[in-house]
Formats: sequence, structure tokens, C-alpha cells
Amino acid sequence: MKNLRLLIFDMDGVVLNSEPLHEQARQSMFRKYKIVQGKDFPKAVGFSASGFWRRVIEQQGIDADPMDLQAEQYAQVEDQIRKLGIRPIDGAVQAFDWAKQHGLKLAIASSSTQPLVDHALELIGVKDYFDIILSGDDVHHKKPDPEIYSRVLKLAGISPEDAIAVEDTSSGVTSAQGAGLYCFGFHNPGSGNQDLSHADKVIESLRELPGCFEAMIGEA
Repeated sequence: MKNLRLLIFDMDGVVLNSEPLHEQARQSMFRKYKIVQGKDFPKAVGFSASGFWRRVIEQQGIDADPMDLQAEQYAQVEDQIRKLGIRPIDGAVQAFDWAKQHGLKLAIASSSTQPLVDHALELIGVKDYFDIILSGDDVHHKKPDPEIYSRVLKLAGISPEDAIAVEDTSSGVTSAQGAGLYCFGFHNPGSGNQDLSHADKVIESLRELPGCFEAMIGEA
């Protein structure tokens, strides 16, 4: 990959270790709404919050609006980020700095809502790194559909062969690859038991990324 021009990052679980914060918010809401988690309980990680709550409402017969529950969850997450002084995941800023030093564009492709994405990136001090920031509000079909990655590529005016994605979930990897991207699967223990076997390369730390990028640029 001689002509690497764009790096695209998921936010939750890649730039920001927010999955535990989302889980804490969900557990608080389960208690509030008396939601019981059975063996067939819907999975949350890797999917949109509104889609998760929609499935919970259908399964448990709760009288609620999934968008309202999503907003409540996101408000709790944002509050935790602010109160706990959450910082970017180790190695993220080093990867961003490497990209800027090499003249690459940076983008966010997140399934979270635009307000949460904007506020979270601002709170952890990395928003200014990104040339393009897309959220779940910007697409009709969320991950694992490739729409969000296709939109980033279109906005950047860059072909998938000249871009790389970094994801921490199975659905995120599927989304990126569906848009024709090479995708790193970041094994983040905070993101749950994710099957990243279909990723083009699995990494255990974001600190590995600059070396990986260097090797790819040097490929014949």
C-alpha cells in the first residue's frame, strides 16, 4: 500500500474506552426500568444503542421509546467521561500524530449519535485531529452495513485501496471490509468477547499501528 492517504477510526472502543461506560449506563437503566437479562438478551456491543433498546423493548414489553432510552444512556456516558476525566486509549494519540506527520487525513466512523461523538472527542481532547467525523445520525443503515465507511471515502475523495480502518468489534470489521477497506481488528478487552478473526490483521495495542503503517507503506 504505497499510497496510504486516509485512516478511519471507530470511536467507542478504539479512540475512547467507552464500552465499559456504556455498560455501566445500561446496567443503571436495567435497574431503573426493572429489565431482566435472560440468556437470549440482545447484544449491545457493536450495534447502535437505539437498535439495542428497540430489541429490548420488543423482548420485554416495555412502554418506552428506543430513541429516548438511547439519549438517556448517552447522557450518562457523557457525564461519566466528564466526571472521571477519561483520556484516549493508550496509543491512539501516537497513531494520530504519526498520520499527521505523514500527511494523512483522519476520520471517525461511529455508530453513536453526533452530539455524543462531538462532545466525547472534545472532552478527551482529540477532536481537532479529525478531518471528517461521521456518526450514526449521518447514515440510513448502521454497522455492520458498510454505508458509513462508504460515505467517509466519498467525502474524502479517496478510494478504499488508499485507506485503512481500525475497529474493535466484529460488526465494525464487517462494515469496513464491506466498503472495500483493509481493516485492523483491535482486541480491546473492554469491548467484550468479539470475533475479530475476519479482520485483515489483529492487534493487541494501538501502539502497534505506526509500525504496521510503516511496513504497509514500504510494501512493493
